[in-house]
Amino acid sequence: MALRALLVSHDEFVEAAFQDAVRGVGAELEVSRDSKSALLAVEQTRFDVVLIDCDDVYGGASLLRSTRTSLPNRCSVLLAITNGGTHAADAIDLGANLVACKPITPERAESELQRACKNMVGTQRANRRFSVSIPVFLSFGQVLDRRAQAYNVSLGGLGIRVSEPIEGDDVVHLRCCLPSCAISIQARGEIAWADPEGNCGIRFMGMSDSSLSILSEWLQRAEEDVQAS
Repeated sequence: MALRALLVSHDEFVEAAFQDAVRGVGAELEVSRDSKSALLAVEQTRFDVVLIDCDDVYGGASLLRSTRTSLPNRCSVLLAITNGGTHAADAIDLGANLVACKPITPERAESELQRACKNMVGTQRANRRFSVSIPVFLSFGQVLDRRAQAYNVSLGGLGIRVSEPIEGDDVVHLRCCLPSCAISIQARGEIAWADPEGNCGIRFMGMSDSSLSILSEWLQRAEEDVQAS
């Protein structure tokens, strides 16, 4: 699947530079030219990378924070494009992973996209996901043991599909039984991201030593199976 990126800018030179750059990294680029349409996009769609022209788009700096706290893009790589108005440290505080100053040439745009890809790969390697198809039972707020379907698992969390939305601020308690395991694991987590189709990611916040041991051993066996195949 191609990397999906959103550029928020009305600067024609920045847009042209990134349009050229996406071809070099095999990405798909969507463009929003104002913060209002961009906010709607990040609240409804998950992007791998979001590029925000902080200083030359009205409300661009605050859009950084809104993107970082949006359910679909909490874990996306955010690149802040600055032009003298936003300090790099402030952009990082607002949620940016990377900061690039104008002018943005096509070569610079491609370099920044490559940096964003490396940032993504580092996170993915740290939490390699393995496909599963297992029921998981979620408890949060006044809800007890709502059934969902897990489709991947890592040491850091679960990817699940739900029939009804979960509030992003809820702490989720979950239990599930991994394939070929007789004992279920239990964990406490938070919603890392969600999309309108009912897919969401749960980031583990804590689990017992016994559950962590079961999960770690299962992941080790899954890794060995992949290497042996």
